[in-house]
This record gives sequence, structure tokens and C-alpha cells, in this order.
Amino acid sequence: MEDRMVKNIFINGLIIMIAICSLHCKKDESIKPANAIIVLAQGVVSINDIQAHTGVSLHYGDVIKTGDDGICRIQIGDRNVLQIGKSSELVFNISDTGNELLLNQGWLGGVTRKIFTSGGKYLVKTPTVVASIRGTSFCVVATSVEKSYFCVCNGSINLMGSSMEKGEDVTAAHHKGLWFQKDKNGNVVVKEAGLLFHDDKGIEELAASINQTIDWTKPDTY
Repeated sequence: MEDRMVKNIFINGLIIMIAICSLHCKKDESIKPANAIIVLAQGVVSINDIQAHTGVSLHYGDVIKTGDDGICRIQIGDRNVLQIGKSSELVFNISDTGNELLLNQGWLGGVTRKIFTSGGKYLVKTPTVVASIRGTSFCVVATSVEKSYFCVCNGSINLMGSSMEKGEDVTAAHHKGLWFQKDKNGNVVVKEAGLLFHDDKGIEELAASINQTIDWTKPDTY
């Protein structure tokens, strides 16, 4: 009698585990991952709190973190590259249907030359700014939950403070940097910032990693 009860408990538990696994598998199959691969993992770099290595593919919802000495470079397709700087945290919500990069803290730079989302654009979000990106070069730094820096390095990007209802297209041939900072009422105030946290050489090196160049005499039109 006791053996039969134990057997029944085991079987029921197994059925529940199979059902849960089946649900998760269906969910994963419905979200096709972007063709995103880590091509550089220097210093402390983790994906979902597991040490990352070059050659690892990224999936929707992955959380990439870097330590004080960490740098992570991600190539998406053959003509797009992102780089995460030190002491940063990025949520990778990119797939065939998803199109968001959530920078919770730290530094992110990118060169986009071939759109890799079905919507024709992707969003970069920090606690204070939302950027709609098609084809351009950029640098964004989330310095705190109250303040972010965004630079349109070369191209055109629609930028919007997180408390705003409408964004504004910002175009630059050679760096247009802005601060997005919350005031005491929680409203985001935009101010000129100039060139901070990065330089021409760093963006040019990113572009070169995907066999592209930056023409600083005119904005990208990709």
C-alpha cells in the first residue's frame, strides 16, 4: 500500500514537471532569437550571472553585466555591433518580435548599419531616455536612475525623455551630446552636454570591427 502511494506521488510529480517543461518550451519556440553573438568578453562579464565567453549566442531576456574591468562586444548579423562598458547592466530584449535594449546602468555604444528587427528600428532605454534607432552610431551612459547621457555620434535618432509624450529627431554628423535628467517633480529636463564618455577613435574602432567606416562630414543615412 505504501509502495503504491509513493509510486503515485512520483508519477504525479513527473506529470507536473513535464507539463511545466512543455509550457516553457512553447514559450521559447515562439520567440526566435536575434543572430547576436558575443565577439569580445574582456574582464568580468556575465550573462544571467554566469561567466560569459566569446562565441556565446544571446537570447531574448538575457541580462549582461560587466565588472569594474569588464568589456563586452556583441555583433548582431554582419553589420551591427554593440559594446557594453565597465560596471554596466544591459537587458537584451531583442528577437524577431522584441526590439528593446534596456540599459539599467553604465555605458553602451553602438554602430548600426543593417536593421535586425522586424519593426525596422530598435529602442535603447535608460531610466530617463528612450532612443529610437534605425541606422546610426551612438553612445549612451546611464549615470544614475535620475540622469543619463546620450550622444548621436553620426546619424539621426529620435530621442525622448522618459516622462515625455513625444520625442524629437536629433541629427548629427559629428557628435551631438545631451543630458536627460529628472527634476524634483520627476520630469525629464534635456540639456546640452557636448562630447563626453567617448571619442572618435572608440566609435571608429567599433565600426571597423564590422568592416565599416564613419564619415564624420555627413550624417549616416542607413
